[in-house]
Amino acid sequence: MAIDHRLRNAALLLATTSFATLASCAGAGEPHTASSPSVTGSVASTCSFGAFVAETDPAGLNVRAAPSATAKVLGKLPATIVEASMGYGVRVEVEVIGARNGWFLIRNARDNEALTNSPPRPMYSGEGWVSGSKLTVKSQADVGRAQPNLKAKPVLRVGDDETFDNDILVEAGRLADCTGKWAQVEFADQRFPPKDRSTLKIDATARSGLPAGRFRAWVNRICAIQETSCDGLANDNDVNTDIDIKP
Repeated sequence: MAIDHRLRNAALLLATTSFATLASCAGAGEPHTASSPSVTGSVASTCSFGAFVAETDPAGLNVRAAPSATAKVLGKLPATIVEASMGYGVRVEVEVIGARNGWFLIRNARDNEALTNSPPRPMYSGEGWVSGSKLTVKSQADVGRAQPNLKAKPVLRVGDDETFDNDILVEAGRLADCTGKWAQVEFADQRFPPKDRSTLKIDATARSGLPAGRFRAWVNRICAIQETSCDGLANDNDVNTDIDIKP
């Protein structure tokens, strides 16, 4: 009997130790620990691409715990560095991993030191939510579509089949939605210089339901590099030679 009692105690001790180990491993796999700020709000769609922070306020952009302008502020992202002598701005780079109602779940915010020629600025680099009105993307697509797939109706062209990765288009667009590697970008007429505005070929459906002077299109082939183009994106062929965009 004494032997049976000792065996039962040993079995209980082994079971308790195993459960504690499993619980510890499960906790280690959680994206947020007790010492990190809590991020709430489930994503409506999962996304995977790089974007740039379009913030001009010197106070920086608030990163929030939930997709709401009243949610707790977890930290800040610095404003765009404007190089007046060079004629361009250097934006903070982020990874977009989800979206909900015009808000985007981001992570891994960072400065591009190769462009700033300065040490990285202090910033919040964990997960958090920011408004799409403060994010922009650089797409190497040459057509914007009504839906996020290659067979969807084309609703936006620029010039003679130009891609969307020039500085003017990056500055003129803001994120409206995303899914997978596709981004829906909202453009504003007033952000385009008049000579460039005249090169836009916009289908009337791209403006449907939006305030006057705004239009949206879905783009893929998103490049997360500010200073140059991305290799390999051409394999995602979105060229459609049978395109008739009616204003």
